[in-house]
Amino acid sequence: MMLTLGRMMVHASSSSLQRRPLLRVKATTLKKKWFTLRRATALPPPPPCGCDFDEATTKTTNNAKKKKTKLVKGGGKGKGGDVHPLSFSGCKLCANFAMVSYWDCGVQGFFDATARPNMETPGVFGLEFVVAKDPERLRQTALSTCTIDEEERDKRTWLDYDYDDALVDDDDDDAKEETGEAGGGGKVKPESRALIVSLRDPNWILVTFRGTTPNPSSGFFRESKINGRAGQVAWKDCPERDAVVKVHAGYANAYGIVRDRVERDVTERVKRKIEEGGDVNAPPRVVITGHSLGGAMATLCAARLGNSEEMKRLGVKTSLITFGQPRVGDGNFKKLFDKKETTNNVMDGYLRIVNEQDVFARVPPKSGIWIPDGVLETSLSSSIDASQWTFSYEHAGDCVWYRDDGRILFREEPKGVSLRTVNPVSIALDHAKYAKLFDDEQTKKNFPRAVCFHPERQDPKTICINCPDPKNDFRRNAQKSASAENTNTINDN
Repeated sequence: MMLTLGRMMVHASSSSLQRRPLLRVKATTLKKKWFTLRRATALPPPPPCGCDFDEATTKTTNNAKKKKTKLVKGGGKGKGGDVHPLSFSGCKLCANFAMVSYWDCGVQGFFDATARPNMETPGVFGLEFVVAKDPERLRQTALSTCTIDEEERDKRTWLDYDYDDALVDDDDDDAKEETGEAGGGGKVKPESRALIVSLRDPNWILVTFRGTTPNPSSGFFRESKINGRAGQVAWKDCPERDAVVKVHAGYANAYGIVRDRVERDVTERVKRKIEEGGDVNAPPRVVITGHSLGGAMATLCAARLGNSEEMKRLGVKTSLITFGQPRVGDGNFKKLFDKKETTNNVMDGYLRIVNEQDVFARVPPKSGIWIPDGVLETSLSSSIDASQWTFSYEHAGDCVWYRDDGRILFREEPKGVSLRTVNPVSIALDHAKYAKLFDDEQTKKNFPRAVCFHPERQDPKTICINCPDPKNDFRRNAQKSASAENTNTINDN
């Protein structure tokens, strides 16, 4: 009986050994089919755009035997095209500086990563914590995205109403409300805040305009008046003198106060960088950014520098990236950014980033009537011509709309109304979390590649597949057909 039992055990063992390879083969086949199905149904990554505006640039070095291409993450040292402002990395840099400017950038050691400057805000009613609960971490993140020379840390320009050295010349005798410029003569203080700093890596001149201060002790009421002057005026600072351009009266006046100082400091920094670089390095980029009110100020600044003959002569490109920016001007103002030149185009991209249901990106209304204060009281005895107070606003640039579900919509303006647009808490959160949008590196793959924004793009082969441009339809259709064929092949097998 023991012999029979032993034979049965040997037979069972030999049978299981014979069946194991078959089971292993079936499992391997099913595993291959499963991964093939996942590859076919998953969203494929965007194909290479064939441009030099993406996250990394290539440096070609000649070897004795063959040519090698070295991939430099984050760009090289002072090459000008190392990090394009409209790439994910470029926008992340701008977002962090736009939001950290809500703190005092003029304090000693602010641009030194090893220092611990005072980041406290005045008063007890400030809402800066909505922008960042840990301002020191936000400062460190902003500094980690770039390199600032030690000498430039002290020479940065910080225009602040609370600083005596921020006084700027104002020699325009025209009235503010009638011309859209600052007036009164002598020295005046800026109504808003601005930062100008030279970066070594990337090779930028970064101009940052601060948004409305969320603190009653630091100018909230003063800066709110800028936003409140929503009527339009003829823009006397328009770079095209023959054009009839109307812009927001409050923004025009606020920028008119700092105009000469900002543009002078930018030009001086550009010339200094060109002299230091010689013929080896390309000219620096001028990158202008801002959040909310700062975005509106940045738009006026970019409209001038982007159409500046001086910038064109120096061979400098100007890019504009704004966050939660309100409307600034009319259709003629928009044309200043839509203008394309076949050669030596100074304005190199304008990107508006909007977070979910940010209502501040939808104001002022596209059209309406704005009556200045005091008009009704002084005009009760006479007829009022309402046509002089009508306004028409249009957004310019390319919009990137961040959605809460992870989608990033390109060239699609925010639309729809929800409870978030009337809930004060949701309004504040949607408007203040722009730096946090770029903390998640997973969103990087959904962010449109910088070539999509290039004003001179024509060839469909150079347009990212995420771009909804109709020229890209054939690529998307081909992609869908390939995915369908792969799925059918798997089902047949």
